Amino acid sequence: MSFLFIVLLICFFTFLYVLYYLVKDDFVIARKDIAVDKIFNLAFLSSIAALFFARLFYVFFNPSLEFLNPLIFFAFPYVPGLSLFGAIIGGSLFLYIYASYRKMPPGKILDLFTISFISVLPIGYLINFLILFGKTDLFYKLIAVSSLIIFILFAKIIYPFSEKGEVEDGSISLMYISVFSFIYFIIKLFLNIKTFSFLDFENIIILLSVFIPLILVINQEIINKFLIKK
Repeated sequence: MSFLFIVLLICFFTFLYVLYYLVKDDFVIARKDIAVDKIFNLAFLSSIAALFFARLFYVFFNPSLEFLNPLIFFAFPYVPGLSLFGAIIGGSLFLYIYASYRKMPPGKILDLFTISFISVLPIGYLINFLILFGKTDLFYKLIAVSSLIIFILFAKIIYPFSEKGEVEDGSISLMYISVFSFIYFIIKLFLNIKTFSFLDFENIIILLSVFIPLILVINQEIINKFLIKK
């Protein structure tokens, strides 16, 4: 239980450091005159929201009568169960809605938070792997390796294009959700090939999280730019 809090705290403070590093030199944030403390307040709120949705998604896809007890629902260190997929989807939705409400550029905010989150995820998996002495299942290991590959892809290749203005604000977040959901879906399919069902509600949600962001990215990056040029 205590190990979980240690891992979460290390990841959270690392996340804040990366976020600060990105925000302090960002042109859009500077032009909008958004103070760093407002970004950090948003980081705390979005982290709480992501943790809540991580638990909610886990409970929703793994129903049990014991979760009807609010004390058990919120006591995730004692009754384990968090959904990384839920944290990403729920946290992103909260961040977009709250940033829009506060008159912040939601696309840019989402991109900065996404890159910060991607940077932290492999560290969290590595620390947890070491704490457990490598005693993790295949699903965990595949997600961990995938997270590292995604980090390299987005932080070293895609994000630099965004800094140059060649990628629309919000596209990084949409691409990440689509790529992560696709990898998550493929790993589930691979590990449960005999019992896998495309009609399972969780799998339907994951597939929607693959295609909806992808369609939005195509609309934003290709269709909108083509119309503007015309």
